[in-house]
Amino acid sequence: MAKQIKKKIIHKAKIKRNFYKTLEKEGTNLETPTFYREIFEGNNNSFDHDTKIGKNQKAKDMDDIPSPNYLNDKCEKEISLDLKRKDIKVLQERERIQREKLAEKEEIQLHRQKKKAYYVERNRMKKRLMKCNSKGQPYMKSRIDQILSKIKEKY
Repeated sequence: MAKQIKKKIIHKAKIKRNFYKTLEKEGTNLETPTFYREIFEGNNNSFDHDTKIGKNQKAKDMDDIPSPNYLNDKCEKEISLDLKRKDIKVLQERERIQREKLAEKEEIQLHRQKKKAYYVERNRMKKRLMKCNSKGQPYMKSRIDQILSKIKEKY
């Protein structure tokens, strides 16, 4: 908010300076354009609000303001409470993330073990099915046993 006000004041000052420079260059006393007139009038109104407030009212307002030490103590307490709350939240968030990562790692490890066991069994069955007799003919007994075991598993 303060930056915006400062920016507006600087902008208005630049416009005024440029306007007066152009007037000096032209050397004529022309009527000021409405755009510049609005800026000049608006600027005056922004500074007049302090003078409209009476001195008594300012004094009353000053009495309502608590001492700076009180404000500092209160702010420090609020800040320390806020920091503690934030620290607790941050710690809880970190713990939650760690638990999630651990669970994910365990899940991945379990998946890898299942996959490895599957391939070991597959290779064992493949070797059993690929056995051949001395003439190069496959053993049909192992193939029939494999087919029967698959049927039993399904039903």
